[in-house]
Amino acid sequence: MNSKRPTSRDVAREAGVSVATVSRTITRPEDVNAETREHVLDVMRRMGYRANRAAADLRRGSSKTLLVLVSDITNAFFAEFFKGIEEEARSHGYVVLIGDTSEVASTERVYSNMLLMNQAGGLILNTYDFPMDLMPSQGDGSYNGPPLVSCAGHKDVDVPSVRTDDALGGRLAAEHLIGLGHKDIIQICGPLQVHGFERRFFGFRQALKQGGIDIQEDRILIGQLSVQFGIDAAQKLVNDGNLPSAVFIHNDETATGFLHGLANNGIRVPEDISVVGYDDMPYAAVFNPGLTTIHLPRRQWGRLACRKLVAVLEGEPGSQEPVIIPPSLVVRASTSVFEDR
Repeated sequence: MNSKRPTSRDVAREAGVSVATVSRTITRPEDVNAETREHVLDVMRRMGYRANRAAADLRRGSSKTLLVLVSDITNAFFAEFFKGIEEEARSHGYVVLIGDTSEVASTERVYSNMLLMNQAGGLILNTYDFPMDLMPSQGDGSYNGPPLVSCAGHKDVDVPSVRTDDALGGRLAAEHLIGLGHKDIIQICGPLQVHGFERRFFGFRQALKQGGIDIQEDRILIGQLSVQFGIDAAQKLVNDGNLPSAVFIHNDETATGFLHGLANNGIRVPEDISVVGYDDMPYAAVFNPGLTTIHLPRRQWGRLACRKLVAVLEGEPGSQEPVIIPPSLVVRASTSVFEDR
């Protein structure tokens, strides 16, 4: 990070406007011509400028606010994650705003503008992609933008992170299936450009190699994880007539679709095939059969992410160090000992 942060005078000089215009852009953006406002914000973003939070709060009399961005606010996965953030934020005197980046690309710019103008003190980011408006301009990944914490472990940007150990999760799934005697094992994966899915993929793959299990490259299925993708994946394996003895699926939503697709074709779980999911969603325990899966402590994850962001905002020592949360294996009825059939 730069040792000296740019001032409003630096922004005004670079943008070719008055210091008063920069101040109005931050405190009363509605009073600034739209074209001028966007120009000033672009300069602020490029220079890594951020308004003084304490001064802005005093001027507006506003409360301390944190912004949380996720890839799909309707996804039940985030409910416990949000709860953990809210609990921790409240204990530090902050309130939380939640945003969704899945629909309109311009929403990311709206949220980054909120950070630049101190309508929010900092950002917790749990999305597949890093917002383009906040990407470092240096080209070396070093970050000089508004305070944020990444929960996806965006590897191309050097920011504080709190993420789950997805490589360990993939390894736990593989070791469980190997321990049950399975040798014909495949993966059904999310998009591997998403770092969490990539880590699951390689963690699982490494454990197979260490267990002496052949990796069947031509049978790996990759797609956008969903119930329908799971149903389609099951139908493809049935149609190919080459059903493995065990499958690891990168999330529970897809796994439930897969189980449904198998049932539609008279394939029994776990008698004919064992299935391991990922996430340990609430419905995993009550599905029939109960789904063996990798548990992510989502409420703890939210609390730790919020705690990390507060530490960053308050300049605490060690606040830039990553936090990696270990998942655990939950064994239910969808896996069993392999019997040669």
